[in-house]
Amino acid sequence: MSFEMRRRDLLVGGSKLALGAAALGVTGLAGAGTSAMAQETTLRVTHFGGPYQALTDIIAKPYEAASKTRVIYDVEISPGAMAKIQTQKSDPPFDVVMVSRAWGLRGLKGGLLAKVSPSDFPEASNLSPDIFPAEGWGVGTILDTIDLMVDTKQITTPVTSWMDLWRDDMKGKIMLPSAVNGATAFGFLACVVHAIGGDMKSEAAVNEAFARLKALKPDVRSFYADGAQPNMLMERGDIAVAPQFAIRIHNSSRVVPQIRKASPKEGVLAVPYDLCIPVNARNVAASKAYINFTLTKAIQEAMVTSLLVTPVRPDVTIPANIAPLINVDPKLVFFEDEEYAAVKQREWLDRYTREVQS
Repeated sequence: MSFEMRRRDLLVGGSKLALGAAALGVTGLAGAGTSAMAQETTLRVTHFGGPYQALTDIIAKPYEAASKTRVIYDVEISPGAMAKIQTQKSDPPFDVVMVSRAWGLRGLKGGLLAKVSPSDFPEASNLSPDIFPAEGWGVGTILDTIDLMVDTKQITTPVTSWMDLWRDDMKGKIMLPSAVNGATAFGFLACVVHAIGGDMKSEAAVNEAFARLKALKPDVRSFYADGAQPNMLMERGDIAVAPQFAIRIHNSSRVVPQIRKASPKEGVLAVPYDLCIPVNARNVAASKAYINFTLTKAIQEAMVTSLLVTPVRPDVTIPANIAPLINVDPKLVFFEDEEYAAVKQREWLDRYTREVQS
């Protein structure tokens, strides 16, 4: 089933959200310091660019209508945002930053991000488990996942398992992430280890995963350092399968309907994108209110519809034409232990370079 989100539809949806902003503001902003925002303030918020430009219509406009707070977005990926906060720690350039979870952990440990708790956000009780990291560096606003991107014209037998990568019909058509693309490569390794042993901490499962991947190397066409590369090659028909972030898969599905997301039955790794508040941020109350606003049901539904992401609350209504495109089964999504992953990442990627790529 193909899906196309036209900009006109998005803008109409954004207008409807704006009309209902006052009602959302009562729930979304209550208890989050609205009394401190009696006068108009400005929030500098980051997102990852590309499809996330839609957040202006989805979040910023209705939030501004509800709170008298102006939102200005800056496009920053996690490393760049954290580097700027580090160099301007006494007066950070952002009030709220969107980062992948590993960078949130690093930011907290490095004294760059303020600690928060569920009590700071009225919507916390409506969220799925694991959306708040226990260490408290922020809160997940959406979930990406690592799945398999498949050209269903070339691979006609359904892909249902990570172990399907070793099927005969995959030979010469596979592209795997390079160790240089650390986030994707480590996430892919975590998925294979999880599929084999159900636990990233199982040394036996880790060793078996590397042995299997080493045996797979002759069937791998190439390794990608740039996350956009497998999408371009698959759209041209040069490859047929690749581990990839779900949001990137959806971008290609909109262009080439035969490119589909396959979520293996053993589970897919959750990749939360957390909203965090830098230490010494100027508008803490407004920042918490903004984060809480992104967690409301209406805003979550709008992000699911536009970005095709997994929502962070279980009560989100998902249109029937979109449900097949995202991961709606919480049992299919697993979270990694971020502390353990941080310790093991370099070791696994070095081993991947030696045994799989080289």
